[in-house]
Amino acid sequence: MTTSRSILVTSALPYANGPIHLGHALEYIQTDIWVRFQRLRGHKVVYVCASDAHGTPIMLSARKEGLTPEELVAGYHEQHDRELAGLQVEFDNFYTTHSPENRELVERIYEALDGAGHITRRTIDQAYDEQEQMFLPDRYVRGTCPNCGAPDQSGDNCENCGASYTPRDLINPLSVISGKPPVRRESEHFFFRLENFEQELREYIAGGHVHSAVAAKLGM
Repeated sequence: MTTSRSILVTSALPYANGPIHLGHALEYIQTDIWVRFQRLRGHKVVYVCASDAHGTPIMLSARKEGLTPEELVAGYHEQHDRELAGLQVEFDNFYTTHSPENRELVERIYEALDGAGHITRRTIDQAYDEQEQMFLPDRYVRGTCPNCGAPDQSGDNCENCGASYTPRDLINPLSVISGKPPVRRESEHFFFRLENFEQELREYIAGGHVHSAVAAKLGM
């Protein structure tokens, strides 16, 4: 007889800057099938997901459509909910990362980590688009690969030779947004001190709590 388990399930959150695409549909339908199967086996399963309402793509899409980010997110969240229901994907809760509950929980978690010394602050050099007045994520800078010379490569790795680098290493870098060469500016970033939990994480992974392939990828 199978021992009843309590299982929390989620899927990759869709960005709220466009409709659901085939990749989303594949993942959610597969996950929904797995959730239904586990329930048939007598397990208690809670399946949750949400529209991802934060990030550069949201800001740029809102600007392009002449909306506030909040208006854009609200519209696409409603569309996501409707489209997924049409695929008969049944979430126990399909919400948004912009909810007041999520903000409160994130702030509480951050304050607890910061108070315990698990957050560090560092000033880093980053690409900045002067025309758009914004810092650029690596993927929003493109140029010539410094390793193989392939043109029009993103700011973190080359699709031609597979080399990894930073936007600063690109030859003739350009902002994807304005098409102008970015400048370098300093900005303060916050980092989680993962090394503070190294021993606990090693013991957890070695204890058979994750798939062997995952443990191997993590070097355990």
